[in-house]
Amino acid sequence: MKSGIGRLSGKNVVITAGYGDIGRATCQRFCEEGARVFMTGRKKQKDGEAIAAETEKLAHAAQIASLKSLGVPKAQPNGSISYMMCDAGDRASIEAMLDSVVKSNGRIDVVIGNAAMVENGPFLKIRPDQWQAHLDLNLTGQFHLGQAAAHLMVEQEPRKRPGCNRGVRGKILFNSSWVQDMPWPEGCCYGVSKAGLQLMAKAMALELAIYGIRVNIVAPGIILAGLSKTCYETDPNFGPRATGAIPLREFGTPEQCADAFLFFAGDESDYITGISLLVDGGASLPRRD
Repeated sequence: MKSGIGRLSGKNVVITAGYGDIGRATCQRFCEEGARVFMTGRKKQKDGEAIAAETEKLAHAAQIASLKSLGVPKAQPNGSISYMMCDAGDRASIEAMLDSVVKSNGRIDVVIGNAAMVENGPFLKIRPDQWQAHLDLNLTGQFHLGQAAAHLMVEQEPRKRPGCNRGVRGKILFNSSWVQDMPWPEGCCYGVSKAGLQLMAKAMALELAIYGIRVNIVAPGIILAGLSKTCYETDPNFGPRATGAIPLREFGTPEQCADAFLFFAGDESDYITGISLLVDGGASLPRRD
């Protein structure tokens, strides 16, 4: 997908845990499309700003290269990435961050709940604190983000365009997982938290539709990022085992997930709400062999 044609020009986008593999790829992709991106996380301000600046630099380079390939010889970069400290599991921190974005920029068009944790292990050895930690961040933290964002979005004027007469006040997106529907061995805590997230997003979509707010999920499969990337690099058996579960026989990439988020954030998805878009190479399909 070519970048730089301004799919998100003028839009304000918040992405939690924006410096992780999928989060950073999404921040870069959205900046390439002209968005004002707010990358959030728990890193110290100085460290987060450095990551945001480097990601913005990569986005602008990709944007200029793409525009030149389209015949724009003196292309000027558009879009920006700023860093804001925010604890994605803390309601007060989330509200303060969102309020700051609205006060300085007027509105929030897209919020992406990307923060999550995963610690796999046998069901019989799951600790109560381990179970609770997954629910606190992966589900309750996303509830706080979604509700806080929705409270702000319902007060915004809808953006209207031909074919979307009632307009869109905002879009709330979540990063879930293919295991929201299909258990993975030793992944009970993570899978349950993502299954809950999927139902929450559907409930939100149903209730918030009347306000012009869309709610959708991107559900990645086995992506070469985060824990899967670590396992691939440290366990020689992980690669063959994982790709054997993927009909396309290759890992997904953070950039492919970013493109899925871009679809939901852009105008092309204005008539879509309450769905999960699987980016899993077919991993969730029933196997017949």
